[in-house]
Amino acid sequence: FFSIGGGMGIIYQRALESGTGKWWHDHGGDRSAFSVHDYAAAIVPPLRELDVRILVEPGRFLLGNAGVLLTRVRYIKKTATKKFAIVDAGMNDLIRPALYQSYHEIVPCRASVSDAVEKIDIVGPVCESGDFFALDRGMAELHEGDLLAIMSAGAYGFVMASNYNSRPLPAEVLVRGDKFGLIRKRQTWEDLVRGEI
Repeated sequence: FFSIGGGMGIIYQRALESGTGKWWHDHGGDRSAFSVHDYAAAIVPPLRELDVRILVEPGRFLLGNAGVLLTRVRYIKKTATKKFAIVDAGMNDLIRPALYQSYHEIVPCRASVSDAVEKIDIVGPVCESGDFFALDRGMAELHEGDLLAIMSAGAYGFVMASNYNSRPLPAEVLVRGDKFGLIRKRQTWEDLVRGEI
């Protein structure tokens, strides 16, 4: 076999819009001219004569923008120089920002959002300085109790989640059209200690 690696990537900024063909055409830049067909056309012909099976791992391209991590703002903290929104999700739920400073769009889940933008850190409750989802992010003003959608969490989100700091894993919900259902229950404290002796 011949592995061609991770395949095509995704757009993390403006993830709500970037899933449509029209968005890619209008805003994709150089990437808009690079389709799945073009990708295959560049790779398959040189390998065809080798009589090998071609493997590609299309995870992010298929799943990245399909997953959203929902989290709630528990506290707003202000210092002389910074403002923080402490949310109930942590680096154990989505480690990508802490692990390699990946960008994930964060969208408030409310009907009306202020036009005023402020710089804020979106951080989790884990006792690590690396427990963050966004640093100095320009966002509409947030309030305690706000629900936030951390976008593009479908690839390498739940599969990299852990029980670090004895935190139970979150539930997973599948949304298809206007229907939704629980596909994985939220882990309980009992689940965490079940295998211990």
